[in-house]
Amino acid sequence: MFKNYREILSLPGALKFSLAGLVARMPIAVLGLGIVLFIQGVSGSYGLAGIVAAVFMIVQAIAGPGIARFVDRYGQARVMMPIVIIHLAALLLLILSVYLDWWTGFVFIFAGIAGATVGSVGSLVRSRWSHVVGSPKQLQTAFSWESVADELLFVSGPVLATVMATAVWPPAGIILSMLSTAVGSTLLYIQKSTEPPPVERTTEARGHVFSNPGIFTIILVNVFLGVNFGAIDVIAVAFSDELGLKPLAGILLSAFAMGSLISGALYGSRNWTSATHHRFGFSVSLLAIGACSMLLAQSMLSYGIILFLVGFTIAPSLIGANSVIEQLAPPRRLTEAFAWLGTSLGFGVAFGSAIAGNIIDAANAKTAMLLPAGCALVGAVLALSLLKLLNPTRSSHEVRLAKDARRVRVDGEE
Repeated sequence: MFKNYREILSLPGALKFSLAGLVARMPIAVLGLGIVLFIQGVSGSYGLAGIVAAVFMIVQAIAGPGIARFVDRYGQARVMMPIVIIHLAALLLLILSVYLDWWTGFVFIFAGIAGATVGSVGSLVRSRWSHVVGSPKQLQTAFSWESVADELLFVSGPVLATVMATAVWPPAGIILSMLSTAVGSTLLYIQKSTEPPPVERTTEARGHVFSNPGIFTIILVNVFLGVNFGAIDVIAVAFSDELGLKPLAGILLSAFAMGSLISGALYGSRNWTSATHHRFGFSVSLLAIGACSMLLAQSMLSYGIILFLVGFTIAPSLIGANSVIEQLAPPRRLTEAFAWLGTSLGFGVAFGSAIAGNIIDAANAKTAMLLPAGCALVGAVLALSLLKLLNPTRSSHEVRLAKDARRVRVDGEE
């Protein structure tokens, strides 16, 4: 079962950069939740906490592709190390601005700066895999491995962040993110042998990667899936709080991630013969069904079981999205293309957390569950109705270049 994973992790430098990337991207599992727990713990408002977290994630989503474009052109270490320093300073100032009762606007300013300097560590690690692997099968396994690594963080991170923030100190989740960022980034960016070389800007690399209709479709679907994920984070905390079990919210989120971890491991261990875009469409359809089933939850146990089942559909959906992006994107803009994937999720997560927080303040957690259910359904309908655009035989960069060349020849002959 694990032969495929052993094969890719035995590649020179692969295990080292993957583990360093795992530590460096701990914030994906704890920072957004950490901000929610910190602001809500100090202010008592889920709505305010959701809005601050939304500012952080929206700015992160906007800035991510720009950072990735610079990385493609100048290299990972040269771009990211100064950005990491600014990020850590912004988070420290965010904590101080709350405790020292500075002007409220500073909270949003520092949250925005922190978001603008996160970068997309996952896209950087996946670009390294694209640089070192030797076949599409290995690359699919590598993406599966990274999905499993992400879910390991989502299993452990929310529990740690929730327990530390509720039982020890409200900003503990943010501090955990800062420490992992500092250590993991240092370990990752000093590894030069697996870093993709910078590429010069050429005609092939110009333009926006999402001008490709297939990539744009993935981005659009991921926005709706992101709303699902962002809403679930806030809803899990509120649902637990309403039952008087708020410190156990991390367990709900870990059950969610555990389902994704298991499905991701199984997905990568198999040599698939079906088309990647077909698997993506099937996975997001199952995700929509699972999201709707959350409305049946009546207790921590039932909600935890449902979240586990919903999580089981996540890794195949995200692995499929990454695989489709890799098949469609221009090679010189691969890091940026992966970053747009993260950006679309980030936008969705931001809106999901903010909207869900305000629904919870106005009604309750059960009512807020309508949000992820509806958005997951919309995402599935979009994916299935536009599935042909995700086919690399129709929408890959190489196919589109060939079509443009034929069109130019025809126009020239006329």
